[in-house]
Amino acid sequence: MYIRQTDLFWGLSQNVVNRVMGIAERVAFAQGDVLFLSGDAARHLFILAQGEVKIAMDESQKKVYTGSRVGEAFGWGSLIDRDTYGGTAICATPVVVLQLDRDRLLKLLDNDMQSGYLFFRHLSRVLGGRLIQAYHQMTDNDVGGNHG
Repeated sequence: MYIRQTDLFWGLSQNVVNRVMGIAERVAFAQGDVLFLSGDAARHLFILAQGEVKIAMDESQKKVYTGSRVGEAFGWGSLIDRDTYGGTAICATPVVVLQLDRDRLLKLLDNDMQSGYLFFRHLSRVLGGRLIQAYHQMTDNDVGGNHG
Protein backbone atom coordinates (compact mmCIF):
# COMPACT_ATOMS: atom_id res chain seq x y z
CA MET A 1 0.00 0.00 0.00
CA TYR A 2 2.64 2.57 1.01
CA ILE A 3 5.02 1.51 -1.74
CA ARG A 4 2.44 2.60 -4.30
CA GLN A 5 2.24 6.03 -2.60
CA THR A 6 5.99 6.50 -2.96
CA ASP A 7 7.15 8.57 -5.92
CA LEU A 8 10.19 6.32 -6.25
CA PHE A 9 8.12 3.28 -7.23
CA TRP A 10 5.71 4.86 -9.75
CA GLY A 11 5.62 2.99 -13.03
CA LEU A 12 7.74 0.05 -11.87
CA SER A 13 6.59 -3.41 -12.88
CA GLN A 14 4.02 -5.01 -10.59
CA ASN A 15 6.42 -7.92 -10.07
CA VAL A 16 9.13 -5.56 -8.75
CA VAL A 17 6.66 -3.68 -6.52
CA ASN A 18 5.43 -6.99 -5.07
CA ARG A 19 9.01 -8.11 -4.44
CA VAL A 20 9.84 -4.77 -2.78
CA MET A 21 6.84 -5.23 -0.48
CA GLY A 22 8.18 -8.69 0.32
CA ILE A 23 11.47 -7.28 1.65
CA ALA A 24 9.90 -4.28 3.43
CA GLU A 25 9.81 -4.44 7.22
CA ARG A 26 7.20 -2.34 9.04
CA VAL A 27 8.84 -0.61 12.04
CA ALA A 28 7.31 1.78 14.61
CA PHE A 29 9.24 4.53 16.40
CA ALA A 30 8.30 6.85 19.28
CA GLN A 31 8.53 10.63 19.15
CA GLY A 32 12.19 11.61 19.63
CA ASP A 33 13.56 8.29 18.35
CA VAL A 34 16.32 8.43 15.76
CA LEU A 35 15.97 6.57 12.45
CA PHE A 36 19.64 7.16 11.69
CA LEU A 37 22.48 9.47 12.72
CA SER A 38 24.83 11.33 10.42
CA GLY A 39 27.80 9.03 10.00
CA ASP A 40 25.88 5.79 10.69
CA ALA A 41 26.35 3.00 8.15
CA ALA A 42 23.82 3.62 5.36
CA ARG A 43 22.05 0.27 5.17
CA HIS A 44 18.37 1.11 4.77
CA LEU A 45 15.87 3.18 2.82
CA PHE A 46 12.85 4.25 4.88
CA ILE A 47 9.35 4.88 3.49
CA LEU A 48 7.08 6.95 5.74
CA ALA A 49 3.77 5.27 6.53
CA GLN A 50 2.71 7.53 9.40
CA GLY A 51 4.03 10.52 11.33
CA GLU A 52 6.64 13.21 10.76
CA VAL A 53 10.41 12.97 10.42
CA LYS A 54 12.85 15.85 10.80
CA ILE A 55 16.17 15.76 8.94
CA ALA A 56 19.13 17.69 10.36
CA MET A 57 22.58 17.93 8.79
CA ASP A 58 24.79 18.62 11.80
CA GLU A 59 25.10 18.28 15.58
CA SER A 60 23.05 21.44 16.16
CA GLN A 61 20.01 19.41 15.08
CA LYS A 62 18.82 22.45 13.12
CA LYS A 63 16.08 21.21 10.81
CA VAL A 64 16.87 21.12 7.13
CA TYR A 65 13.85 19.17 5.95
CA THR A 66 10.65 17.79 7.47
CA GLY A 67 8.80 14.92 5.86
CA SER A 68 5.21 14.16 6.74
CA ARG A 69 3.69 12.85 3.50
CA VAL A 70 2.78 9.16 3.46
CA GLY A 71 5.10 7.44 1.01
CA GLU A 72 7.97 9.90 1.47
CA ALA A 73 11.44 8.31 1.42
CA PHE A 74 14.38 8.92 3.80
CA GLY A 75 17.85 7.47 3.89
CA TRP A 76 18.29 7.64 0.12
CA GLY A 77 22.02 8.16 0.61
CA SER A 78 22.16 4.40 1.09
CA LEU A 79 21.28 4.03 -2.61
CA ILE A 80 23.83 6.40 -4.13
CA ASP A 81 27.05 4.68 -3.09
CA ARG A 82 27.38 6.47 0.23
CA ASP A 83 28.72 4.31 3.03
CA THR A 84 27.20 6.55 5.70
CA TYR A 85 24.12 8.73 6.09
CA GLY A 86 24.80 12.44 5.50
CA GLY A 87 22.16 13.66 7.94
CA THR A 88 20.25 12.67 11.06
CA ALA A 89 16.59 11.64 10.91
CA ILE A 90 14.60 12.22 14.11
CA CYS A 91 10.96 11.30 14.70
CA ALA A 92 9.08 14.55 15.36
CA THR A 93 5.96 12.50 16.19
CA PRO A 94 5.33 8.78 16.62
CA VAL A 95 6.37 7.28 13.26
CA VAL A 96 5.76 4.10 11.31
CA VAL A 97 8.06 3.33 8.38
CA LEU A 98 8.68 0.59 5.88
CA GLN A 99 12.37 -0.22 6.20
CA LEU A 100 14.09 -1.60 3.09
CA ASP A 101 17.50 -3.26 3.19
CA ARG A 102 19.74 -1.47 0.69
CA ASP A 103 21.47 -4.55 -0.70
CA ARG A 104 18.25 -6.49 -1.22
CA LEU A 105 16.56 -3.49 -2.87
CA LEU A 106 19.47 -2.83 -5.22
CA LYS A 107 19.57 -6.50 -6.20
CA LEU A 108 15.84 -6.38 -7.08
CA LEU A 109 16.37 -3.26 -9.19
CA ASP A 110 19.42 -4.77 -10.91
CA ASN A 111 17.32 -7.77 -11.96
CA ASP A 112 14.77 -5.56 -13.78
CA MET A 113 16.73 -2.90 -15.63
CA GLN A 114 13.67 -0.94 -16.79
CA SER A 115 12.30 -0.69 -13.25
CA GLY A 116 15.77 0.14 -11.94
CA TYR A 117 16.12 2.94 -14.48
CA LEU A 118 12.69 4.38 -13.56
CA PHE A 119 13.45 4.11 -9.85
CA PHE A 120 16.71 6.06 -10.11
CA ARG A 121 15.13 8.59 -12.47
CA HIS A 122 12.43 9.21 -9.84
CA LEU A 123 15.10 9.39 -7.12
CA SER A 124 16.99 12.09 -9.03
CA ARG A 125 13.77 14.13 -9.33
CA VAL A 126 13.06 13.81 -5.59
CA LEU A 127 16.63 14.78 -4.70
CA GLY A 128 16.50 17.77 -7.04
CA GLY A 129 13.29 18.96 -5.39
CA ARG A 130 14.78 18.64 -1.92
CA LEU A 131 17.92 20.46 -3.02
CA ILE A 132 15.86 23.36 -4.36
CA GLN A 133 13.79 23.43 -1.16
CA ALA A 134 16.97 23.49 0.97
CA TYR A 135 18.41 26.25 -1.21
CA HIS A 136 15.28 28.36 -0.75
CA GLN A 137 15.32 27.75 3.00
CA MET A 138 18.97 28.84 3.21
CA THR A 139 18.40 31.98 1.14
CA ASP A 140 15.27 32.86 3.15
CA ASN A 141 17.29 32.52 6.36
CA ASP A 142 20.07 34.71 4.97
CA VAL A 143 17.61 37.43 3.92
CA GLY A 144 15.87 37.28 7.30
CA GLY A 145 19.20 37.58 9.10
CA ASN A 146 20.12 40.77 7.27
CA HIS A 147 17.10 42.73 8.52
CA GLY A 148 18.16 42.97 12.12
